Amino acid sequence: MKIEAVLLGTGVGVPVFGRIQSGLVIIADKPLIFDFGAGALFRMTEAGFNPLMMDSIFLSHLHLDHVADVLPLSKARYLLGEEKLNIFGPCGTERWFLAEASLYPYLDLDASIHELTPGYTLFWKGFTITAREAVHSVPSLGYRVSVESRSIVYSGDTEPSFSIADLAKGADLLIHECSFPEPYVVTNHTTPKRLGEVLRGVEGIQRIILTHLYPETIGHEGEMVRDLLASLEADTPVEIGYDLMRISL
Repeated sequence: MKIEAVLLGTGVGVPVFGRIQSGLVIIADKPLIFDFGAGALFRMTEAGFNPLMMDSIFLSHLHLDHVADVLPLSKARYLLGEEKLNIFGPCGTERWFLAEASLYPYLDLDASIHELTPGYTLFWKGFTITAREAVHSVPSLGYRVSVESRSIVYSGDTEPSFSIADLAKGADLLIHECSFPEPYVVTNHTTPKRLGEVLRGVEGIQRIILTHLYPETIGHEGEMVRDLLASLEADTPVEIGYDLMRISL
């Protein structure tokens, strides 16, 4: 079965021209959303998805640039006659969503919320989905999404993490944040050389897409790819992601 990834948003909380905030759709028989920051609802329609198609959201963490359009999607579905929405995420997801929804009591939403722990695997709408712990300032998860023999790994926001690297073994596609170019030294996020060091020796990753790009990356995209490859010491294809990029496997 073919599996496809559509990058809705490859940006961050700081505005970057042409990049809205984090959002990803993975499609096989059904589509799943992974993160849904500001602008993702608009990008979703640009990509050809109707809100009624999107009933399952997996959140890496609860920072605003990853969740801002979750409630707007809920409202769009409500206005179109569908109240049900399935939301998966780390510890705190239920409290966050109920607090947001409580501000709009006229929305009679029917949200089913599932809090996932690192290491948890579930089977959902034909996908096998495994959550692993990422390294960020709040509880954060990376996800491996598999259908038959195909798999995509999404890091969410994280420092270079051996947990996420292990999750990516044998993946057809790794979508990993790379927020800053060299020589920035940052916590909670990733730079190319550090990512290469963590991924070095991880077997079977077929392709890497870099996302979650701060304004500091502008003009340095080629350098970032070269720095990652030099640190990785492998010839794995590496690309800079962009909004509405489609990858079919």
